[in-house]
Amino acid sequence: MRSQRLILWAAGLAPAALFAAAALAQNPPGERAGDLVYQVQALQDEIRQLRGLIEQQDHEIARLQQRQRDQFLDLDQRLAALAAGSTAAAGRDALTPPGDAAPAQGASPPAVPPVEDVPEVRPPTAVEPEITTISPQVAAARQVAQPAADEQARYDAAFQEVKALRYDRAADAFRAFIADFPESALAGNAQYWLGESWYGSRNFTQAVAAFQALLDRYPESTKRPDALLKIGYSHYELKDWPAARAALEQVKAEYPDTTISRLAENRLRAMRLEGHY
Repeated sequence: MRSQRLILWAAGLAPAALFAAAALAQNPPGERAGDLVYQVQALQDEIRQLRGLIEQQDHEIARLQQRQRDQFLDLDQRLAALAAGSTAAAGRDALTPPGDAAPAQGASPPAVPPVEDVPEVRPPTAVEPEITTISPQVAAARQVAQPAADEQARYDAAFQEVKALRYDRAADAFRAFIADFPESALAGNAQYWLGESWYGSRNFTQAVAAFQALLDRYPESTKRPDALLKIGYSHYELKDWPAARAALEQVKAEYPDTTISRLAENRLRAMRLEGHY
């Protein structure tokens, strides 16, 4: 009986199989056939139940991952819209003459002199009026700050590919966008989502290169902390433990007490538990 249990255990069968083996060993030969059929049916039912539970868990995990991805993408769109709105408002404020500013709250408006029927006559002036023009540098900066309609349309189309999980098409679209609009205000975000597209398709080597390009070309991008975190994640998937640890530690050092820092610490904790350092 002990040898039969060891064989069944080594084969990876469920505990019900051990009970079936014990019953077969104790029952007379005439009863074994019926018991065997019953036990096989019981094992099949148990396997079907386990498979159903696994499928339910896989479906729930996929649904939660999709929901988290959608929320993250929606948040990115909202932040991009807020950044574009604040840039446009700043440009309008810079172009508003000081005399057109509204009076402070609670302050009395300036006194308006009474209108006279006789028009004021002034001698002609020989001084040419001074015209202040916008320097080419400022004009270029304002043009970059507000993407043109075709730039925004191209970016949105590429972003829709990410939301639809078509990562290969998204990577091609974002690479083309960066090549066509390297100085666009959306170029930094496009570089980040290029890395995310490679990461989503599990091409982690290309993902590291794309995220690193964002750090090198767009150091002031708001996506910098996310790119640095994903560099650590990508090195983790590539099993390059020293590089992964270095990137994640850099996230903690540069962005303490943030969600990005907590995510980096969670991955470092997993690495410690797995014995990678």
